[in-house]
Amino acid sequence: MSGTYIFMWLEKTFHVTNSEVLTYNGLSASHSYNTEEKKNGKKMPKTKDVGPGIGTLNFSVKLSALQGNDVKEEHDWWVAECEKGTYSYIYMGGSKFGKYKWRIKQVNVADLVTINDGSLWKSCTLSISFEEYYVKVKLTKAEKKAARLQKKMRKAMEKAQNAKSEKARAKAAAKAANLKVQYEEQKTKAAEARAQQAKNVAQANTMIGNYYDALKGGESYKNLQRKAKEEYKKQKG
Repeated sequence: MSGTYIFMWLEKTFHVTNSEVLTYNGLSASHSYNTEEKKNGKKMPKTKDVGPGIGTLNFSVKLSALQGNDVKEEHDWWVAECEKGTYSYIYMGGSKFGKYKWRIKQVNVADLVTINDGSLWKSCTLSISFEEYYVKVKLTKAEKKAARLQKKMRKAMEKAQNAKSEKARAKAAAKAANLKVQYEEQKTKAAEARAQQAKNVAQANTMIGNYYDALKGGESYKNLQRKAKEEYKKQKG
């Protein structure tokens, strides 16, 4: 779609064009910081910091065939993404909204108007609720090793910078340079391992989809297992 968009999540955009008006109403967002109260037998309890809470974002969308909207298609798209648990960044006017990705928590439909015995949706109002999606990424072994080397390299660099004698400075500088070479090599290996991991996940998801389609098509699970073993032997050579 040419032109600018008001809002984007995944490939879905809100926009106003000559042929369609698709935008949100009453957008609100909330962020919080969590604490815990710890009683210690004194008059004033202690406050323990827990950390930022999960952000939320809510808005409504008024859909109408008169605005150029395919009302049922829009409704079905939002519901499908909600049920899949899809998460992605939100962009408003080209800028990322918030620090993390967002996942649809709930989709409600109201004020539904249909025609032709309900087969055609003329208009409705969607209420959509998002919540921030934050997952701490687990480091691979290669990434952990790279992090350890980086820490050692920084310590050696500091030691070289703070050395009082030329001899100590040269010794620390040589160690720092050696660690830097090791770190750069390990960082490359870590990136390759992460890329392979992503490739494996994509391959697994494709296989799951293919096997699911086969089972839905009537193929037996035992036969599917046999085919999977044959494919593994073929790839292994």
